[in-house]
Amino acid sequence: MKKCIKLGLVIFVASCTMNTQSNNKMCDCDIIYGRAGDWDVISDDLARNIYRHNLRCKNN
Repeated sequence: MKKCIKLGLVIFVASCTMNTQSNNKMCDCDIIYGRAGDWDVISDDLARNIYRHNLRCKNN
């Protein structure tokens, strides 16, 4: 189950990034929240992508 959640988040963040790069527009998005225990489970790359995504959403 955790792998499916991780994969879903990766796909969402990657698709948002591709859309912003191709259209030069920010994504119409929501900030991704998680429980504190989740950050120990996900990879560092995914955590960086989520953090970057959340910054873009805040600045949007």
